[in-house]
Amino acid sequence: MKHVKILNVAIVGGGPGCRAIMDEILAGKLTHLPMRLIGVADINPNAVGYCYAQERGIYTTKDYHDFYKLDDLDMIIEITGRDEVANELFRTKPDHVRFMDNVEARLFWDIFHIKKQRVVERKHAENTLKESEYFFKAVFDAIQDGITVLDCDFNIIMINPHIEKMFSSHMPIVGNKCYRAYQNLDSPCPLCPSVRALETGEAHREIVPYPLNNPVRWIDISSFPLKNRDGHVTGIINYSEDVTEQKNAEKEIKRKHNELEAINGILLRLTKEYDLNGMCLVLQDMMEDFYPGFETSVFLLTPNRDNFYFPWPEKEHIRETCYDRAIRKIKNLKLEHDLLQFLAGNKMKPACSAMKRNDCPAVIQDLTSEFCTWMAVPVELEDECQGLFMLGSSTVNIEVKDDLIFVEALIRQISGVIRYQIAKEVREEAFRKQLTGQDKFMGIVGRSQPMQKIYRLIQAVADSESTVLILGESGTGKELVSRAIHQVGKYKDTPFVVAHCSSFVPTLVHSEIFGHEKGAFTGAIKRKLGRLERAQRGILFLDEVADLPLETQVLLLRFLQDKSFERVGGESSVEVNVRIIAATNKDIKKEMEAGRLREDFYYRLNVVPIKLPPLREHILDLPLLANHFLRTLCLIEGKKIAGFSSGAMKLMMDYDWPGNVRELQNTVARCVVLTSESRIDVDVLPDRIKNSKDAPKEFSLAKNEKDIIVNVMQECNWNKHKAASLLDISRGTLYSKLKKYNIRS
Repeated sequence: MKHVKILNVAIVGGGPGCRAIMDEILAGKLTHLPMRLIGVADINPNAVGYCYAQERGIYTTKDYHDFYKLDDLDMIIEITGRDEVANELFRTKPDHVRFMDNVEARLFWDIFHIKKQRVVERKHAENTLKESEYFFKAVFDAIQDGITVLDCDFNIIMINPHIEKMFSSHMPIVGNKCYRAYQNLDSPCPLCPSVRALETGEAHREIVPYPLNNPVRWIDISSFPLKNRDGHVTGIINYSEDVTEQKNAEKEIKRKHNELEAINGILLRLTKEYDLNGMCLVLQDMMEDFYPGFETSVFLLTPNRDNFYFPWPEKEHIRETCYDRAIRKIKNLKLEHDLLQFLAGNKMKPACSAMKRNDCPAVIQDLTSEFCTWMAVPVELEDECQGLFMLGSSTVNIEVKDDLIFVEALIRQISGVIRYQIAKEVREEAFRKQLTGQDKFMGIVGRSQPMQKIYRLIQAVADSESTVLILGESGTGKELVSRAIHQVGKYKDTPFVVAHCSSFVPTLVHSEIFGHEKGAFTGAIKRKLGRLERAQRGILFLDEVADLPLETQVLLLRFLQDKSFERVGGESSVEVNVRIIAATNKDIKKEMEAGRLREDFYYRLNVVPIKLPPLREHILDLPLLANHFLRTLCLIEGKKIAGFSSGAMKLMMDYDWPGNVRELQNTVARCVVLTSESRIDVDVLPDRIKNSKDAPKEFSLAKNEKDIIVNVMQECNWNKHKAASLLDISRGTLYSKLKKYNIRS
């Protein structure tokens, strides 16, 4: 006798029906479909079937998801009668587990006389109608999903009324091949589960499109083989359910999920950018990846909304930006005034597109006249328009209904970041205009002898093509010096590209510096220019160069020797004319001894060394620096603070500043935020500075007063007025101390 596999079954729904099914299974009455009950789930622990299962030691749970952890589970029977439960079970169950939903379970229950309270009635009905086809047809016709009976040649023998309704335009159906009647094909459908049921003699299930090539519906088909007493397949019963709404809902959920992931990805990348140019490139690249053939344009308003604000791109940007396009567009179309008045007047509330061009404002229609497909979305925050984002194509003609919703949601999320960055950059631009005077050099503040020496070095090397190595502790201003070298000489109108070597992902460092070809590695979907190529005819600044991997040092050494390199995945050499400025805060000797820095690479970099002094070695510049940062931060924060109290300044002069100028800047920023008075006093200084007075310092006024006064007098060329001001004492006090210590010029 052929061995029949026993199905391990779990039931979802612990009501009376569960109890009846359990009795049939436990009694072993299902001889043609033997089952073993291994679990019952119900949110109500007092349900009759749930309690019945517990009494017999069968696994019970309130959460049917626990069944998915059972390795031997073959089938789930759902009898809750709730569509949402059935849909969730069908969607989340393991692929190998069969599923019997409520409709099937009730049919199963009826056919096999599972409801014990109706056993007598069913027995009577069975005996009465045993020989009658009417009973079978009544059950057959009552099923509210499609039933098709096929022979082994795929001829349709019988259908129920639901199939007649679903395929009324295909009549007659009975007598035709199923694939010809339903799909108008000459052979069985490639996805048809009936084929598999005939081949294996087991039930199979598949969700198939209808029609096959251009689906407007999705049909869930379960095929069950009909067998004779010898176990041979004699036909197929197909159970069909229209799941188009479910499919569309799943598609919509997936689309929303993808949109959310895309928005989160853009926001994550935007937050890593420090200016509007960086944000522009991120937004532009990602949107043009999403919509090939489209171009982006961004129109931004100033904080006062009285003019357009277009940040000029960095010199290393070698392609047109969304700001460039915006400027060109409004100038060519002579729309500056009209568009400014329109946006500043908050007249553009909803987003609009080419789908309803005639319903859009006239100025937007003029602005998008060259496009056949476009979207225009206001950059809006707190019901106030901050600008306009536009995406358009003159070649791609598509419907953008869903895309417009996505773009509108994206711009809504980033509007706050954009407005903050505009305000910040406008304030910074205003302050940059103040960076002139005898105490400043190309944005570097300080007039001490060590800093004057640095200024002379910068001017001496600015016009040279030699490699420069800037050494100094962290926070001493190495990048500021490199930018000054770029700005003060012949390179000022060329690109200045920065490579923060310590921040590169190790596996991508070569790509970041040298670029890569399309297909060079997984994810390399197009050619990328590295920082060397982007710096053509200009300067590449390698910050923290000692952190580069040894293999990258070798490649850069070769470039420094012959000015050529190869992109990752490339076969031909690329020649560029780029000057290298490198910087490091590491101890060069220790790095070479440890094998982390190649000697030949170091000597090739160290053509013109510039060693920046730590702040403690030019502490007399601290008042200048502190007041410079104070003015900058007050402008940004919108505060009015006159300066520092004498007590606060004395503590700051006594402190060692291990973090150098960067630590000073951060300290002043903290004080500006915490201060509510007209001057910064001792109470808002960090504890490390307030407590430093307890330890002897190299420049302590209490221990080295005479030396400090002598140094200050020399720095001021013996100008007593300037010296008294710098020491924060009166001229009378200064005269008294000069006399006390017998200090003379």
